[in-house]
Amino acid sequence: LRLSILNQYYGASIAAGFATYSEGAYAVALNPKTGAILAMAGLSHETGSSTTTLDALGTINDLFVPGSVVKAATISSGWENNAISGNQVIADQSINLAGSPAIKSWFTGSGATNITAVQALEYSSNTYMVQVALKMMGQEYYSGMALATTGTKEAMEELRATYAEYGLGTSTGMDLPETTTGYLSEDYSPGNVLTEAFGQYDSYTPMQLAQYAATVANGGNRVAPHIVDSVYDNDGTTGLGNLSKMIDTNVLNKVNISSDEMAILQQGFYQVVNSTSGYATGTHMRGNVTIAGKTGTAETYAIDANGNAVTTVNLSVLAYDYSKNNDSKIAVAVIIPHLTSDENHPNQLIARDIINLYMSTYANK
Repeated sequence: LRLSILNQYYGASIAAGFATYSEGAYAVALNPKTGAILAMAGLSHETGSSTTTLDALGTINDLFVPGSVVKAATISSGWENNAISGNQVIADQSINLAGSPAIKSWFTGSGATNITAVQALEYSSNTYMVQVALKMMGQEYYSGMALATTGTKEAMEELRATYAEYGLGTSTGMDLPETTTGYLSEDYSPGNVLTEAFGQYDSYTPMQLAQYAATVANGGNRVAPHIVDSVYDNDGTTGLGNLSKMIDTNVLNKVNISSDEMAILQQGFYQVVNSTSGYATGTHMRGNVTIAGKTGTAETYAIDANGNAVTTVNLSVLAYDYSKNNDSKIAVAVIIPHLTSDENHPNQLIARDIINLYMSTYANK
């Protein structure tokens, strides 16, 4: 059923010509409380092809730059390292650094707009995250400033340490052999620290993104994903023998922020989907189930048959069924790399339909 959902929306992207350079579509669904893997599905796609092949293992082996879904972890790192506090207000504004192109959010205007941490998630503000990263580097933003190397290594290590608390760039602890724990380059510049803060530098697997979604959904516990639910003895028949072992929930760590701070992140995720603001980025996930989540769009490029660079985007999303008491039943991550358009919002629609299907079919049984 999850594959049919992937096929439906990814197939539409292929038919519309948006997926010409895309190498596939991937989705993972977890029980956020236990880590049980509810689904791991992938479609592999060759450049220019109209067909796909099954690629479930791409969810644990393939790496993608995820975009803005990392922003909750960036805010967490700001809190952990005393760069910001609480639902802090920072101005979304054009970030004009000497010798560099301006960094803007998709909605940044000619002036400055004061926004909270919740709104920074709701609207997906790049410039809020850049200013958090600058504060972590010990540099306070002003227009025209020269970006110094001061604090580069420290800030990158701090960001990555917090990201790992959510499962990004580290082993997920799952019960399959992972061939990668992400790609985290050690050759980076001060500018890379800034792009890291809004998800345009390091690369992660879909399973890592799903663990991150589950960690937010359950209130901050990083739980190891597992396929095996229980082990039974062989009794010599075709049926199950006696129950030998149940697989216990394995909490790997708790994110090092307060419950009040986690509530700010969860409110931001709720607003992404359910806000009445025209700036909310996840409204295509509205449906039969109340969903919270975070969208991501990473600017990338592909090479066409003539060797020319083509502008593309990686579309990602984290999503879960919203619960006020950390009692969500399903957490989902979706990523679709190298699309030439995001106008069909397949990432959001896939996540929405997976959650709606699970909640209507299994959650209350």
